[in-house]
Amino acid sequence: MTATKIIKMPNVVISIGAAFKGLYQQISSLGQKLSFFTLAQYLYFFAFLLAISSDSFTWVAAITVLALTIELLPLFERIWHSLLGKAVLLLFYAVVANFALSWAGGVVNEVIGVSAEHFAYTHNLAILLYIPVWFVFITALLILAAQMLVPFYFLLFISLKPLGVALPKLTQNTHFRKTTWILRLMLATGLLVHLVLYIVPEIENGALKKNLSADVSVGIEQPLITVSTDVASAEQQLQDEYSQTRHKYQSSVRKMIALFAFEFEADSKSRCQKQASSKVVELNDYEIVEIFRDDNQKNGFRFEVKKCISPAFPA
Repeated sequence: MTATKIIKMPNVVISIGAAFKGLYQQISSLGQKLSFFTLAQYLYFFAFLLAISSDSFTWVAAITVLALTIELLPLFERIWHSLLGKAVLLLFYAVVANFALSWAGGVVNEVIGVSAEHFAYTHNLAILLYIPVWFVFITALLILAAQMLVPFYFLLFISLKPLGVALPKLTQNTHFRKTTWILRLMLATGLLVHLVLYIVPEIENGALKKNLSADVSVGIEQPLITVSTDVASAEQQLQDEYSQTRHKYQSSVRKMIALFAFEFEADSKSRCQKQASSKVVELNDYEIVEIFRDDNQKNGFRFEVKKCISPAFPA
C-alpha cells in the first residue's frame, strides 16, 4: 500500500492568500455599506471629496445644491400639502419678492437717476433679474438655519423615545444619518460663506479689521509679519475673485436695464422739445428724462433730466 505525500504550501503563499482574502472581505463589506446610500448621500460624499481635493468650489456648490434639493424636496411637498405649510411658504416667497422689489428699485434709480416709479416696465425687468439671486440667497440661509436645529431635533427624539412618542423623519435616510448630517452641515456652511462673498458688495468692517491688524502687528518679528501677509493675500485673492464675478453680473444687469429703458420704455416722439437721436420719458407736465446713446458712459447711455419745452410751456 503506497503512502500519500502531502505537499505543504510555503508560508509566503499562505500569507499572500490570507491578505487577498481579507482585502476581498473588506471590499465586499464596503460595497455592502455603500449599497445602503441614497442618491443624496452619494452626492454629499462626492462633494466632500471634491472639496478636500480641489481648489475650485464651483462644482462642490453645484453638487451640494443638487443633493439638498433631492433630499429636501419630499419634506417641501409634505409642508406644502398642509394649510400651515402653504402659509409659511407663501410668506417666504413674499419676503423674497419684497427684497427683490426694493433692490431692483435702487438699481434702476442708480442707472437712470430718477425714481423707479417713472420707469415701471424697466423696474419689472430688474425685479425678474434679481429674484433668482435673492431666492437662492435666502433659501441658503434657511437651509443653514435648519441644519443648526437638527441637534435639538435629535435631543427631542432621544427624550421622547422612552415615552413611546415617535417624531416624523425629516429625510428619507435610513443609514448613516449622523454622518450625513455632519457632511450636510459642513457643505451647507461652505456654500453659505461663498454665497455671501459673491452677493455682499464689500465687507463692512474691512477698515476695522485692517486697523486692528496694523495695531497688533506693531513690534512683531518679521517672519510673523510675512506669514500674516501671506494669509491676508490669500484671503484678498479669494475676495477679488468673487468681486470680479459679482462686478460682471452687476455690470451686465445695469447695461440691460439701460438698454431696455431706451429701446422699450422711452418714446421716440414727444410733445416736449428733444434731439432727433434721443428718446424721452415724461416725469410730469414740466420735466422729462432725455436718453442718449453714449459709448463713453459706463452703461452705454446718458440720462438727463430736463425742463419740458412745449407749445403749452414755452422756454
